[in-house]
Amino acid sequence: MADFESGVKSFIKGKTEIEVNFPVDFKDKADISCRQCPYLSSNERMCQLNKQPVQYPSRFVGAYCPLKIDALED
Repeated sequence: MADFESGVKSFIKGKTEIEVNFPVDFKDKADISCRQCPYLSSNERMCQLNKQPVQYPSRFVGAYCPLKIDALED
């Protein structure tokens, strides 16, 4: 096991890719907002992916959202 009592020399990155599904109704109207994302904190004030505050989670996706949103497919 590593010994960090003297500090940390460097870090090794670990990366992942996640997928979030946003709902689309039968009229092809999508609800792409932080409210629909499972990574919105339970008090709806913070994104759990980027640890940034979220404003208007029912209306928008946060300015610092790390998700790349795909276009609606036909």
